[in-house]
Amino acid sequence: MAAVAATVVSIGLVAAVCFLLIKLVIGLRAYRKKCDFLRQFPHIKPHFIWGNLLEYPGPDERGLKFQREMTAMFPRVSSAWMGPFLPMIMVSHPETIRIILKTSEPKAHQIYHLMEPWIGDGLLLSKGQKWARNRRLLTPAFHFDILKPYLIIKNKAADIMLEKFASYHQRDQYFEVFNMISKLTLDIILKCAFSYDTDCQRLGDQHPYVKAVFALSEMTVKRFFQPWFHTDWVYFLTPTGRKFRKNCQIVHDVAEEVIQKRREALQNGEQINPEEQGRKRRCLDFLDILLTAKDENGEGLRSDEIRAEVDTFLFEGHDTTASAISWVMYSLAEHSEFQSECQREVDGLLKGRKTDDLLWDDFSKMPYLTMCIKEAMRLHTPVPFIQRELTQDTEIDGCIAPAGTVINIVIYNIHHNPVIWEDSLEYRPQRFSEENCNARSPYAFIPFSAGPRNCIGQTFAMHEVKLAMAKMLHRYTLELDPNHEVEKFESVVMKTKTGIYMKAIPRRPS
Repeated sequence: MAAVAATVVSIGLVAAVCFLLIKLVIGLRAYRKKCDFLRQFPHIKPHFIWGNLLEYPGPDERGLKFQREMTAMFPRVSSAWMGPFLPMIMVSHPETIRIILKTSEPKAHQIYHLMEPWIGDGLLLSKGQKWARNRRLLTPAFHFDILKPYLIIKNKAADIMLEKFASYHQRDQYFEVFNMISKLTLDIILKCAFSYDTDCQRLGDQHPYVKAVFALSEMTVKRFFQPWFHTDWVYFLTPTGRKFRKNCQIVHDVAEEVIQKRREALQNGEQINPEEQGRKRRCLDFLDILLTAKDENGEGLRSDEIRAEVDTFLFEGHDTTASAISWVMYSLAEHSEFQSECQREVDGLLKGRKTDDLLWDDFSKMPYLTMCIKEAMRLHTPVPFIQRELTQDTEIDGCIAPAGTVINIVIYNIHHNPVIWEDSLEYRPQRFSEENCNARSPYAFIPFSAGPRNCIGQTFAMHEVKLAMAKMLHRYTLELDPNHEVEKFESVVMKTKTGIYMKAIPRRPS
C-alpha cells in the first residue's frame, strides 16, 4: 500500500510540475508575442534584465529633464520596459492621448494596486460596472447646488491661513509653503466634504494625516521603480513595507472616525439644510451622499466601499489641490510682474466690498489670474502621471497595442512636449488666453485628466485654487527666500525635495 501511495504522490507531483511548466510556456509565449507588438513602437533598446529602468535617473529634477528629452525624441508615442517582464507604452501627444482618454479603460492594476492598501478600491482605482455605478452615485455630490454653500467654508478657512501669514510676517520669518497649504486644503476637504472640524490649520506641528499622506506618496513612487517589490507579500515583509502599513492605518483611522461620527449624527436625527450652512442645520455634503445614495436596484454603498471613497477623496481632495496652490504661489512669487497684474485684477473685483470673501459669480471674473493658475499647473503639473490598462487591442499611431498593455500617460511630458509648447520651461500665462486655447487641442492641457474618467472634483478644486490665490494676493505680496533652492520631487503629486520658502508682505490694495 505504501508503494502504491508513493506512486500516486509521485504521479501527482509530476502532473503538477507539468501543469506549471505548460502554464509557464503559455505565459512566456504570450509575453513574447506582446513584446513583438510593442517593439513596433519607437523605443530605446532595453537591457535584457533591467529593461529601461537604469536609464531613468530618478523622480527628481534629473528625471524630469530625462523625461523632457525622451518626449522630444518620441513626441507622439514610445514603448519602454520596467525590468524584463513589465512593458508599457508612453503616449505624449494630444492625438495619441485622446485615443486612450476618450474611453473608460481602467487604471493599470499592475501599478495602481500599489496604492490600494492606502485608498482602497474607490473611484480612482475601481473599474468596469463598479466604477460606472459609483461614478453615477457620486456625481450629484459635485452639482453646483452642492458646491455653492461650500464658499462660506472656503473663505473662512482661507482667512485662518492668512492669519498665519500675518504671524510669520510679525516674526519676520519665511514659511514653508507645502506644509502651510496642505493644512489649508485638508481643513477645507474635511469641512466641505465631511462637515468635520479638526482645527488642523492651527495645530503647532504638522498634522499626522498630512505627514502620513506625504510618506505614503513618497513610498509608493519609490516602490513603483522597484518591480521586485510589486508583490504585496514580499513588500510587506520589508521595514519600508511595514512603515507603509503603519501610515495606511493613520489614514484609515481618520476616515473611520469621520464616518463613525456622521453615522451617529444621522442616527440622532441631525437635520440637513443646504440653505443654512454654518448653523445647527449644516449643508448636504459628500459623506451624506455616500451614506444615503441608492442605485437603480435600491442598493447603497457597502461599508468598505464608503471607507474607500472617503480615503480616496481625502487624498485627492487635499494633496493634489495643495500641490496646485503651492506651485501657483511659487510661480507668481518668482515672476513679480505677473503677480502685480493678478493683484490689480483682484483689487478691481473686490473694490468697494466690506470683506474680501469671494462669491460664486466671481470665479468667472478673474481671467488673468485663471491664465496664471493654468500656466503654473502646466509648468509644474500637480498630478504628473496617470496609467491605464487596455482591455482590448488598440491601434495607436498605426501600431497595435495588445489587450493587457499598460499605457503611461505622463501628464508632465504632455505639458512639456516641444511639438505643442514652445520653450516649455518658460512661464507664459498668455498661452491660456481664449484665442490660444481655442487654437490648441483640449488634450494638450489635462491637469485633471480628460474623458469619462476625468477628475470628478475638478470644479471644486479649481474654485479652491482661485479663491485661495485671490484672497492672499489681495492682502499680501509673495516673495521667495533667495537663499533656498527649490528642487522638484516627482511623487504621486508634484512636490519638492526640501520645500518652498517664502514671505507674505502685507499690502494696501489700490
